[in-house]
Amino acid sequence: MNSSDSKSETVTVEKRKTQRSVLRRFLDFYNQQEIARPLIPFIVILIASITLSPQYFLSPSNLKVVLFQSAPITLLALGEGMIIIMGSIDLTPGSVAGLSALITGLVTLSTGNIVLAMTIAVLAGLAVGSINGLLVSKFKVYSFIATLAGLEIWRAVDLTITGGSPIYGLTQYSFFMNDFHTFIPLIFIIALAINLVFWYLLTRTTWGRIIYGIGSNEEAVRLAGTHADLAKFLAFAIAGLLYGLAGVMLVPTGGYVVDPWTAYGYELYAIAAAVLGGIALTGGTGHPIGPFFGALILTILTDILIIMGITQYTIQEIIIGIILIAAAPALTRGLRWVK
Repeated sequence: MNSSDSKSETVTVEKRKTQRSVLRRFLDFYNQQEIARPLIPFIVILIASITLSPQYFLSPSNLKVVLFQSAPITLLALGEGMIIIMGSIDLTPGSVAGLSALITGLVTLSTGNIVLAMTIAVLAGLAVGSINGLLVSKFKVYSFIATLAGLEIWRAVDLTITGGSPIYGLTQYSFFMNDFHTFIPLIFIIALAINLVFWYLLTRTTWGRIIYGIGSNEEAVRLAGTHADLAKFLAFAIAGLLYGLAGVMLVPTGGYVVDPWTAYGYELYAIAAAVLGGIALTGGTGHPIGPFFGALILTILTDILIIMGITQYTIQEIIIGIILIAAAPALTRGLRWVK
């Protein structure tokens, strides 16, 4: 072997080492930085959407629709994500949001006062969340069982109070679409602002540290003398409040129509957005901003499918489900398996 071949081989080996080093540093960053777990998939999905149809996807009207549709899912995912960080699960987001949407419609029709309607609807969500919190923290019912029962009960209540009839013409809630001459609607700004508030609560307050602590090692939190049961109760109550507000937002995003099946199955969207947001089902880990990106990922995925001409709802759900299965191992890389 002559000297030039030897030098060429040495350069090739060095390049491979450099590439492996860069990849290793990237994976270390991905595993260590919780915000990287949802941010990187979000960027990938964004690039894919722009590549497929830049003129359509980047049009102000389409961007407005994406942000508009993601807002209620963001709030559902934020409440669910907080519960999952705590090491529990909540199966009531869809039924509570549906109940809240129906209450919004009924009170609006009977009084014409949208402020009163929204207040009662959000308080209804808070009440349901408080019931869940009491069952889990005071009566020690497993969160899965307590909220599974709630899922059935509140959906039945939805059917009962309406007699199965939809409520039309709730155009009073069109103000949520106000975009202030941009492509960013008011509904999205509200969801983002709430997400930032909960980022502060979960990362900068004692209560937030207790929530993470319960998810990591509840026994250690209790031995430390903290009010673990109160923290659990507050988490479920606040999650219910978020579901209630999401229900109000579903009135305009649902075409100003609500019915007993509004938000049906949205508990799965909430869990999916939380997982896509990098929140591990093991509890105790995950960035509070993750659900925001998870909700956007889900919404953009639907938009991509529409760009590709896949408009059938059932096909969209199957494809999104497959993507979730494929994405979950990557998003939980380096974490212990689900409890």
